[in-house]
Amino acid sequence: MMMRVLRRETARPSLRQLAEAAGVTAPTLRHYFGSSRAEVIAAILEEFLKMGQARLASAAMTSAPFAESIHEFALSLVRGMRHAGPVRLGDAFAVGLAEGLLDPAIGPSALRFMVDPAQQALQRRLDEHVARGEMIEADTRAASLMLLSPILIAALHQDQMGGSACNPLDLEAAVSGICDAFIRAYSRKREKA
Repeated sequence: MMMRVLRRETARPSLRQLAEAAGVTAPTLRHYFGSSRAEVIAAILEEFLKMGQARLASAAMTSAPFAESIHEFALSLVRGMRHAGPVRLGDAFAVGLAEGLLDPAIGPSALRFMVDPAQQALQRRLDEHVARGEMIEADTRAASLMLLSPILIAALHQDQMGGSACNPLDLEAAVSGICDAFIRAYSRKREKA
């Protein structure tokens, strides 16, 4: 069922299509996941989060200096989004964002299981840099969103939206530039990237 959601040959799969992908009937799906499609999608997004918990825990911590840490986080995120595997992080983000934007009943689940965990991992990392005196005092929640957002959009632009074919971008160089600007804005020592 998870893989059916990630396939993009049709628009958002119906509850019936999700049930078929799981090898069950729609009533069986409703019995286990709730009465609505939104509840089934929320369960799938929650499963994406479970699959990424160890990676998120690792992303939240660093012993690297501020500039190195920011680049490390960003490039790790981009590489994770592009990594070919049974479930690509970029595809999971694309599904979560699309479902959450198109269906108000799914929006809170998309935030809780996809966007917020990534933002919170980065925020914990930034809090550590503030505590070590490497980053200026700031609203680290807002700062994490300011760094995370352009990275996600750039990665989705290139891969899930087809930008690599019609409007190619050196994604790692672009992300490095985003990181450099963030470091200039938030570094206490004005470290060079």
